[in-house]
This record gives sequence, C-alpha cells and structure tokens, in this order.
Amino acid sequence: MTVRSTDKKDKPAFFISATRRPSRSNGARDPERTRQNLLDAAYREFSHSGYHAASVEKICTRAGVSKQILSHHFGSKENAYLAVLEAAYTAFRSNDPRLELNAADPRAALRDFVLFTFDHVRHNRDFVNLLSGENVNKGKIIRKSERLKSIYDPMIHRIGMLLKAGAEAGFFRPGLDARQVYISINALCFFSISNCHTLSAVLGTDLADDAALDERREHVVDFVMAAITA
Repeated sequence: MTVRSTDKKDKPAFFISATRRPSRSNGARDPERTRQNLLDAAYREFSHSGYHAASVEKICTRAGVSKQILSHHFGSKENAYLAVLEAAYTAFRSNDPRLELNAADPRAALRDFVLFTFDHVRHNRDFVNLLSGENVNKGKIIRKSERLKSIYDPMIHRIGMLLKAGAEAGFFRPGLDARQVYISINALCFFSISNCHTLSAVLGTDLADDAALDERREHVVDFVMAAITA
C-alpha cells in the first residue's frame, strides 16, 4: 500500500509505498531516486517481517542496490527503520493542516479528521502492520525520532483549538482534552483494522469486507461526534 493523502487533488508532500516497483535508473546518478527505492523496499520488509526479523539483504535486493549503498544513505538498519517510521507517520498526518482551514465549522473539521484517520488506516494496512510491530518493540526506536514531535505537537494544538471553538459556540462539551480525544479517535479507527481477523472469527462475520468497513466508518464518526457534542 502507498501511504499518502487520500485527496487526489493535492500532491502529497511525501509518500512511501510498500508495493510500488523500484524506479529504474536511466544511467544518470540519482541519489533521491535511490533513497526512495530503499525507503519503499524497507517499508515493505519492515511492515511484513517486523524490525528484528527484517532482512537488510532483501531490502537491498528489492531496491536493486548493494548493502554499501544502504549504509551510505542510512548508516544502519535501525536508521533505515526510523526513516520509514517517520515517513509513514508524516504521510498519516498530511491532512492535519486542513483543520485550520475548516476552523470556521469545528464540527465539520473534526468529522473530516475522523474520516481521514479511518480511511488512511483502512487503505494502508502496511502502515497498521508497521505500527503494530513497533508497539511489540515497545516503541524503542520511534522514541528516538526528533521529527515526529514537530508533527504531533501542532496537530494536538489544532485539535485543542477546534474543541475550544466548538465549545464556545455551544457545539461541543467544554473541557475536552485534545490528547484524550486524539487517542480515542485512533483507538476506534485502528482496532477494527488491526484486529479485523480475530474479530471476524469471534463474531462470525467478515469485518474486512468493504460493506462492513463502510458501516464501521460511519459508526466511528457518529460515535466520536456524539461523545464530544454538548
């Protein structure tokens, strides 16, 4: 899957794909193309195998480069993994600045935020696998990222401002904590995707079916909006 904004009108600032074929060289030296191929190959390997079981050799083979080239771009397997995590997280939150554009209608802005979050995890299972693996790893490597703080701090601030604006307008309950709201939204969106196979087994239905996911999508956004509405 390609991790990117789902709005086709906007070109994403950065995207990373676990399924895209490597871009072949035209004979000219192109470090940016090589790095992109390596990130895509690493994303595929890490999301399928997890960090510890992932093979540097498989990453290099898929990218069509030597281990020396990977070392030149990232220095180590851990650095390549961290670069993949940062790229995937960056794409996941690529639509967040729109919260400011929609601030005139806090209800619409929060609804759009929930829907984008659900759609992103629905259509990017490799991203879900990547995060699940890093949680098994107790977040040891993602904690080393300095980049993600610059992404998530402004996002939490924007959510807080929208919750405040909505409360002042009488739409939302006052005193809502932006971090708690964000965690709840992600929990509702991620769990049904990350656990769809076990849930399908115990509930006797196919929760990975498109119709089931559409139903879940509407339930999640209705549930969140009901929880925060005054």
